[in-house]
Formats: sequence, structure tokens, C-alpha cells
Amino acid sequence: MEKNNFKILELKSKKNKNTVKRTVLIKNFIIHEIIGIHNHEKINKQKIVFNIIIDVNQNVLPSENNLLSVVDYEKITNKLENLAKNKSYNFLESLAEDSFKEIFEDNRIGSVKIKIEKPDAITNAESVGVEVFKSRSDYEGS
Repeated sequence: MEKNNFKILELKSKKNKNTVKRTVLIKNFIIHEIIGIHNHEKINKQKIVFNIIIDVNQNVLPSENNLLSVVDYEKITNKLENLAKNKSYNFLESLAEDSFKEIFEDNRIGSVKIKIEKPDAITNAESVGVEVFKSRSDYEGS
């Protein structure tokens, strides 16, 4: 009788050693601009509220003496304000897409979740809006 020689292998999954997750939050950033498709929306500025969650590359550590070592949320909010001010938007969805372009200019950013709302657009609603999540690979693929 022939004998089978089997070797028993133990398979272990590699654990991600990096458990740090750094997120930059921009909460309830408010601007007032013209946005919308209706005639009254093209005349009067509306309140636009941004809520943004940005996941940052964990391999870049912040340095207390170097602003370039962190994602500058003031720079991001200035870019968002300029977008809405300098371009005419019919849809929040279009504003969101342009916002991704501005935010992903920083290569340290891995993913972004953007929620943009117009709280005064519908009388019987607290707000209306759009929420979109994109990873860097989603963005670079689009």
C-alpha cells in the first residue's frame, strides 16, 4: 500500500498593522449663493450647508510646526466658497462633483464623503440635499 505524504500548512491572514484612522471634519459649513433651476432660485441667494468627512493617508504624520503636514480645512472651505460664488449651478449634485475635484487635489486624501443641503428650498422639509462618497480610486476612475 502506498503512503501519502501530506504537509499541514497553517494559513494566517496578515493583519493590518496600521489601526490609526485620521479624519478631517467640516461640519455645517454655510455659504449663501445662487443655486437651483427655479426662477426664484436664480434671483435670491440660498443657504447652502456642507458637511464633509475626509479620510487622510495615515502614513503622513502631523507636525506641529508644519501646516503642510495636515489637510488644511480652511483652504478647502475657501475653495468650496469660491466654487459656488464663481460658477452658476443648477444642481447640488454638480456642486458636489466639482467639490470632489478641489478636495482630491491633495494627494494625501484617500476618500471623501460630501453632504450638501439647501435648508430653505422646500417649505415643509427641514432640508433637501445630496450625499456622495468617493474614494480616490473612484475619483481617478471617473
